[in-house]
Amino acid sequence: MKAAEPLVKHLVLIGGGHSHLAVLRGLGMRPVPGLMVTLISREILVPYSGAMPAFIAGRYQPEDMFIDLRPLARFGGARLIQADIDSIDLEARSIVLPRRPELSFDMLSLNIGSIPDTSGMPGALEHTVGVKPIDGFLAAWEEIREQAVRGLQQGEGYKLAIVGGGPASVELACAARARILRDSGATDAELSINIISAADEVLSSHNQQVRDWVREELQRKGIEMLTGQHVTGFAANTVHCEDGGEIKADSIVVATGATLPEWPVKAGLATTADGFLEVNRHLQSTSHEFVFVAGDAATIRGMERPKSGVYAVRHGKPLARNLLRYATGRRLVRFTPQRHALAMLNLGDGRALASRNRLFFRGRWVWRLKHWIDQRFLRKYRDLPQMRQELTIARGLVDRREERELRRHAMRCGGCGAKVAGSILQEVLETFPATAGIVDKGVEDAALVPTPAGHELWQTVDQLKAFIDDPWMFARIATLHCLGDIHAMGAQPDSALAIVGVPFANRSITRGLMRELMLGCTMTLTEEGCRLLGGHSSETEELQFGLSVNGHAEPGKTLRKQGMQQGDVLILSKPLGTGALLAADMRHQAGQVWMGRALREMLVSNRGAAAILAEHEASACTDVTGFGLAGHLLEMIVSGPVKLYQGDVPALDGALECLERGVFSSLHADNKLTERDIDGSDKLRESARYEILFDPQTAGGLLAAVPETRAKSCLAALHEAGLEKAAIVGQVGDAADGPARIVLV
Repeated sequence: MKAAEPLVKHLVLIGGGHSHLAVLRGLGMRPVPGLMVTLISREILVPYSGAMPAFIAGRYQPEDMFIDLRPLARFGGARLIQADIDSIDLEARSIVLPRRPELSFDMLSLNIGSIPDTSGMPGALEHTVGVKPIDGFLAAWEEIREQAVRGLQQGEGYKLAIVGGGPASVELACAARARILRDSGATDAELSINIISAADEVLSSHNQQVRDWVREELQRKGIEMLTGQHVTGFAANTVHCEDGGEIKADSIVVATGATLPEWPVKAGLATTADGFLEVNRHLQSTSHEFVFVAGDAATIRGMERPKSGVYAVRHGKPLARNLLRYATGRRLVRFTPQRHALAMLNLGDGRALASRNRLFFRGRWVWRLKHWIDQRFLRKYRDLPQMRQELTIARGLVDRREERELRRHAMRCGGCGAKVAGSILQEVLETFPATAGIVDKGVEDAALVPTPAGHELWQTVDQLKAFIDDPWMFARIATLHCLGDIHAMGAQPDSALAIVGVPFANRSITRGLMRELMLGCTMTLTEEGCRLLGGHSSETEELQFGLSVNGHAEPGKTLRKQGMQQGDVLILSKPLGTGALLAADMRHQAGQVWMGRALREMLVSNRGAAAILAEHEASACTDVTGFGLAGHLLEMIVSGPVKLYQGDVPALDGALECLERGVFSSLHADNKLTERDIDGSDKLRESARYEILFDPQTAGGLLAAVPETRAKSCLAALHEAGLEKAAIVGQVGDAADGPARIVLV
């Protein structure tokens, strides 16, 4: 989080719906200085509803239907928080999130979609799957598909019931039929799909020509329409109807009329007769002017329209415009929804139909048109303009070579990639006079402070610049990072002082940022058995957080860096690659799949690994952080070479791809100066696996030397503790074999 101007107003976007995509893209194209924006979404990879039938039918891959909110939020300058909503206090203007600090806001925008209306249908939650939210349905669909394929291949048949007679039911029935038959090799006779509708006909909102043609098409596909059936409830594999009849099925999907989750209504927002949130023509709540609502959740007073993505997607531009106009005190613009929209239905077999009012078209060309429209929409929010980092240097101050290098790294990294280069730090330290009172002058992760009682007290300090725009999660990861030096020594963190820097903002926003940071810190310290005693805060250009940590250990029980013995095996507890991934994330080139896994690794404490390494008689240990694996390993070597199994060094998903594309942390080049102490063939040096040795790590793992006889059991214990990517990465050689170097093998 970086603020060149003071942050004075907070806009919170809840939901990753289509309208909020337009808001985020608009903010990226035209930032609003002084406006802090936060996006809260249950899912970060959000599906585009228009592409779901093609995905179900097997014609689309995940990348053809999902939009990644992480690079889009980064592009729009928005904080991204993955969370559900517990409740909203509109009077206090605060949002309650599960297991996280409350968030205060000045303005609120809801784009949360809808869920199937199963009121009056007992048993729906226990025995059916709803088509919305889509992410939940897709997880269930994979299980349905596998069960259907298995049942058909074993000759048992399969029955799928879809409750609802609208477009979603027709598309799902056609798509599911195409995919299940393709994957199983079965025939229509073995697969039974029923569409159950209370109406006398399916697609009752379409013209008669469409209804007649679809009825015949479903009959040709062997999909049975059970119309005029009022569903009253569900039991296991059973649909109960009003006339007392029962419809048996192996799986039941509900695609009935839409409704809202409970929390927006409980918050006190005005609703319409249909149960949705009432807004005026500015998409502004009729009861709370600082709340805006778009998409399926909104009903414009006096201008009711069907709950369909075709209508909802049109809310994006007017919503983006009015949010910014309201924030800056300007007159809002009116939005008039279209009366009729072009509806396009995927038939699952390479054809589609299109209708608008009385018009009706069908065929493969309609499918190609729908495919083009859908993919154009996805590209708009996926293929974002490249970020440019301005670097203004007066002409003549540096030569062209140095200017090119400075421009290459003008976008500075956060996390450990923001450290001062180790070579520079060492040069400065070597100029210092000897300091009285320092007991241990070796290169260690923390300073040993003698105490009168004879116990060992270890102290360390670390501070990070924010690398993600979620202060709470940033504080949690930064806290674990700061504790890493103490854990690496095999010591127990005892107490800490916080160092906090927050961007220039008004009191309300500053208070909120501080609260998120400190709650994230204290939660993590409590989990680690460490106390927060106090700290210092200051105003900084970017969000920063650090800790000065005290730890204690029994004399002689600590692990040191420089204790490796000949023949010891090197074990790395976590994969590498956070530097490259964070650098890619800053350029909105690292999606949620990569970043989500990286953040989960960073949230793993080194406490457990340190205990396992100590139990297996580790002779030396350090945490791998800003100077990369190569830099920290060289600190451990006293004499003789160390073999490094380059191909066995574990990497985070996506890290090698980023390095291959030339995406490096801004500290990478300085870390690479250590290659003068590395031996290896040209072939080994020409790969991303070589570059990852210099990648700076944030909340990285431990690197330890363990006796060869204990290495396998130690690795097994690390895997059992959940450190699945822990690996043996090298072995300590004999001092007689040569100088202290890293030898790549």
